[in-house]
Amino acid sequence: MINTNSNNNNFKYTHSSAHSHIFLIGMMGSGKSYWAQQLATTYNMNWIDLDSEVEKENMMSIKEIFETEGEESFRIKEKNALHKLAHHKNLIIATGGGTPCFYNNMQWMNEHGTTIWIDEPVSILVKRLFKEKSHRPLIKNLTNNELEAFLEQKLKERKPFYNQAKFIINSQNFSIGDAKIFLQ
Repeated sequence: MINTNSNNNNFKYTHSSAHSHIFLIGMMGSGKSYWAQQLATTYNMNWIDLDSEVEKENMMSIKEIFETEGEESFRIKEKNALHKLAHHKNLIIATGGGTPCFYNNMQWMNEHGTTIWIDEPVSILVKRLFKEKSHRPLIKNLTNNELEAFLEQKLKERKPFYNQAKFIINSQNFSIGDAKIFLQ
């Protein structure tokens, strides 16, 4: 199911398929990288995982950046990597969960393409993330109950940013064929 975001009063749809990006946003574990790959394969586009770009540019893992330089440094590196993608064309970008929430990144993404919030229930995120906690600095030491509480709190904090997306989808009600609307 695809919802155009009527809550976004600043929404002005100006998609130009020749020069635009599709930015996938949402909580960690929502499937941003998965859907980026699926969309890229189906519609013959390129895709980039923003976290991977940050790691490549800094020759450090996200975990190492968080541990040695802190979150603030990571967020600056993330913003810089995001802005470097502006010169690419026709690109699908799987952002980090917090990307829209810092340095006016959400506004920047809305100005440079189509933003899509993959809105998944916290219960599904917990199931997906519990297996891979050790690779995610913000949740690596949390129990299952703490993980659920953490995700609920993060979603509450991030929702005002996510709600600025031009489209909102839920993967339980979304098929790759539905994505044609993003490319028109």
